[in-house]
Amino acid sequence: MDDEVEVFGRRLRLRIEGPDADRRFSAFIDDLGRDRPLTRNPVRGRSAADARDRALEVAHNLLGIERLQELIVLLAGELAPGAYVELTEDARAIGADLSGPWELAQPLSIERDDIYDPDFDPHAVEEQIRLHFVTHLRRAGG
Repeated sequence: MDDEVEVFGRRLRLRIEGPDADRRFSAFIDDLGRDRPLTRNPVRGRSAADARDRALEVAHNLLGIERLQELIVLLAGELAPGAYVELTEDARAIGADLSGPWELAQPLSIERDDIYDPDFDPHAVEEQIRLHFVTHLRRAGG
């Protein structure tokens, strides 16, 4: 079963296969715009609907992080020209710091729970990121 969906403006195809010998279904997520899989491994579920729902959640989370990182790089380029953006990830948050001619007095950090919220909108967090940069941005060594 194939299903085309859109997540954060990206067209994806969810291919559901199964059940396998363990009576599990697998959802493969293909990024149609980039003509490649979004994940290395399929998302598994106890039913076709469960695998599909889990795959949509995984796609939302991965693409939400990607969009957030793109936005951070874009704003850093605008507010701190020439700075190198150092993106970080850990179990709790997505972060960013700057190096080169600019630095942040306090690195940016956005909780994964916020990003994983089904209503997460990267553009809505743009002002929060901009405010953080403007508040904590300074010339390196200064």
